[in-house]
Amino acid sequence: MADADRSSIEIKVLLKNLDPTKPSIKHKDRLRRLNKFRNYVTAKPPPEIYDDDYSLLLLGSESPTAMEDEDLSHMTLFGLLRAAGCPSTDHKDSLKRSARPTISLLRYLCLELEASSSDVNNILAELNGFAAALCALNVPQLRTLRLDIHIGKGDNESGSRGGSKDDACHLLALILARHTDTDYETPKPLAIQIFLPESRSQAEFETWLGENASPDVRMAIKENIAAVEGNGGAPSAEAGRKGMPSFDDGDDEDNDDVLGVFGKKSSPPKGG
Repeated sequence: MADADRSSIEIKVLLKNLDPTKPSIKHKDRLRRLNKFRNYVTAKPPPEIYDDDYSLLLLGSESPTAMEDEDLSHMTLFGLLRAAGCPSTDHKDSLKRSARPTISLLRYLCLELEASSSDVNNILAELNGFAAALCALNVPQLRTLRLDIHIGKGDNESGSRGGSKDDACHLLALILARHTDTDYETPKPLAIQIFLPESRSQAEFETWLGENASPDVRMAIKENIAAVEGNGGAPSAEAGRKGMPSFDDGDDEDNDDVLGVFGKKSSPPKGG
């Protein structure tokens, strides 16, 4: 069996057993499958993966890969994004227990696999297939991650059902810095309010970014946010600098409020 064919099977088996709404699939079984897939992709040498299978892993049955495949179209495949943002049926504004380990796997695949470190600053390096596929998704698809719950209620307020704030912040930083059109190349910046409509959650993310991201990462995100606000989403670095405070090489104080710009908009964002 070709290596990429084996990867396709591993992905399909994972997604078939990831559905958190099925009582027949126990929480421990979902965890086992998540861990098994992580172990599979970390093998040396790393397994090959077909380009179409990246979107299949992220979106499951809602991916073009599944919709256009006669066999897959009859399966229920729960993509990583949907599983990571699946709401709890018993706890208001909370997530399924498996949402936390699922978003942790997604962060690992996008930012740590094949990287020299697990640092958030990998965002500015060349993206691997998982990260590139994530950044090329459209807004409705990305919203299924429910980053608002992960960041607004993760870790502290709702325990495991609140999700994982740290993992969500890593992924949001990646999306805000590197989002593209579906061609995987043309930059297509997105507004922070698309994912975090509440100012409190925006402040949580801003604090996290200041504590964890390098000045280069913060600047990249700030320029993209400014481009969305001042240029209708056009990916212009010059537009991103218009009206923004200057950054002196020896002055770190301006970087502390690197995302202050997105808290100043009174009009609702466009959903892309």
